[in-house]
Amino acid sequence: MVCATKEKMGLKTVKRLQTSITFVLVLLWMAAGSMLVQTCMPPPPVDEEPQLSEEELKRRERECLIALSNAWEYYKNREFESSIRNYRKLVDLGCGEENAQDVYIYFGRAFIELGYLDSAIWAFKQGLRYLPEDKSLLEIIAYANGRLGNTEEQIYYLTRHSEVDTCNPEVFASLTELLEREQRYDDLILTLEQWIGCEPDNPRVQSDLIAAYENSGKDPLDFMRSRCELNPDNPQWCIDYAAKLIDNQDYILAYRVLEGVIQRTPTAQGAYELLANAALDEGDIDRAISAFTRLFELNRTDEKPALELSRAYLRKEEFQQALQWAETALGVTTNGGEALYVRAEVYYTTADACARSRESGAASFHDKLVFLMAYEDYKAAVEKGYRRARTRAEFLEKNLIPTKGDWFLTDPAKNVFSPEGPCYNWITRTVRRP
Repeated sequence: MVCATKEKMGLKTVKRLQTSITFVLVLLWMAAGSMLVQTCMPPPPVDEEPQLSEEELKRRERECLIALSNAWEYYKNREFESSIRNYRKLVDLGCGEENAQDVYIYFGRAFIELGYLDSAIWAFKQGLRYLPEDKSLLEIIAYANGRLGNTEEQIYYLTRHSEVDTCNPEVFASLTELLEREQRYDDLILTLEQWIGCEPDNPRVQSDLIAAYENSGKDPLDFMRSRCELNPDNPQWCIDYAAKLIDNQDYILAYRVLEGVIQRTPTAQGAYELLANAALDEGDIDRAISAFTRLFELNRTDEKPALELSRAYLRKEEFQQALQWAETALGVTTNGGEALYVRAEVYYTTADACARSRESGAASFHDKLVFLMAYEDYKAAVEKGYRRARTRAEFLEKNLIPTKGDWFLTDPAKNVFSPEGPCYNWITRTVRRP
């Protein structure tokens, strides 16, 4: 009986302990929940600026004006530490926002003068909180970040500057240089497109934009086509488009584009030049001759089209026309070295073709007279600095001009000679016996 009673008492004690433990756990859980709620709740709002009486407001306004005046005077006198103290006081007084235009740029500049670039950037950022579109602040914060090597920040603020000051070429130039250096070609394309919208005739921007497309792996052809089609009165854009088509060997479409340019702008020399050179590359000599002829008519003081015409006619073996254009070039050139070389090429090729046309293939005395004319022009070209002619002159001197034996067989009373025969009946030039 005693044992049974003790056993019952033990069970009651255990149950009481279990109940007590459970109660304590519940209390702990509730306390923890209360603490969690308190932790997650935001702190009560605190007024950033306490409500001031009218007298206190007036006093603060006077102190702000004094601090602003002192800060500016110290800045002008290059006492930058004192200037910074006064700007700091002004900001601490809570007057930064209402005086932002006069405070933050000079606050930051004073830091720059002392070499504290991080502090300068802090000051400029404070100013941009109140003046987010201030061009001067955007410009100088980009500069300060550049000085620190913060390239991403520099790009960010230059981009913001370009969005505010939408047609500033200096901002565009700085931004495109950075983006190209960092190989951020998609951003570079956007910036250059914005720039070209402001300066549509700027050749540098046009070429940079096309290069950016190519560097990004994108084909600029669609962009160039739409630019040409939307601006047909701008011949250069269509000429650029045609040049790209030629690079892609799409000559038919390129010719069509260039002929459209010429029809709208008959004086577009760039279109004629591109058309002529493309035709030469493709082997369309007649189209090239037509374009070079028109190009020379537009500028009769330029020897280059005349030289190209001489070369083109030479390729067609129309030697008389080739000679006429070479002599036209000689009539307008200022130096004459290249023109002399081209005329020498006409004489050389003519004599070579005539000699080869005979069954023997050997050069006759009259062929050698024409080779001599070529030799004289090659030598004259070398004397004028056109060194490419030297090899030709030396070859002719050794192999193809009349020898002493050739001269010995001619009429000794005759000193002036001109080539004879059907090959040369259009040559009026003469040579003298040596």
